[in-house]
Amino acid sequence: MTAYGGALPELQRRVKALREDDTVQGVLLNGSWAVGCATPQSDLDLLALCGEDRFTAEWAEGLPVETHRVTMQTAREKLSRNPMEVYRYLEAEIQFDRGGLAELIQLAEEIYEAYRTPEPERRRLAHWMASVELKLRAAIQMQDRLRQNYIASTNAWPFLEAVWAVNNRPMPPASTVFRLQNMLAHVPFEGWFEALFLHDIQAALACFVWAKEQLNSR
Repeated sequence: MTAYGGALPELQRRVKALREDDTVQGVLLNGSWAVGCATPQSDLDLLALCGEDRFTAEWAEGLPVETHRVTMQTAREKLSRNPMEVYRYLEAEIQFDRGGLAELIQLAEEIYEAYRTPEPERRRLAHWMASVELKLRAAIQMQDRLRQNYIASTNAWPFLEAVWAVNNRPMPPASTVFRLQNMLAHVPFEGWFEALFLHDIQAALACFVWAKEQLNSR
């Protein structure tokens, strides 16, 4: 069972209130609390399958709490439109289900397994990586350390998109990338993530070149 720590009383209270609401078909616990890697500052993130679409964010006993109320139709439409949405279900923990949540989880799993990076997206990211490579090489040649770090930092997210594209997996939310980067099959080299975000410029350059070459070769 997931260790909820100090969030357990608030989680129990929220789930109890939602269970008592006849319009709520089920509740999922999302995010770091569901997978057991939360910190004391992590959001308590809930998805309630019900008859309306509404999002609320609030604080309860010093804990940030987000509740996403969605209809079945909206949930299915989001999954079909936005591949990133699968991560809301893949590692979620069902708190209760009167019907619908298990179906959505299965749908998310099917979308995830069948996903292949669209060719226009692959070309877009390959061009972006080539452009970053040129800019970063120029900054290195100028020995401009600030410019080097700026280029690497501001293009880190497109690079992460490129890594997931190489792996033919939907891009996860920013809050999930830190954990999932260890599960990718195809990466530039061991320690690439640390090198990119700890400003090893030569290693960062190698990352962008790798992404460009991988995207152009597949």
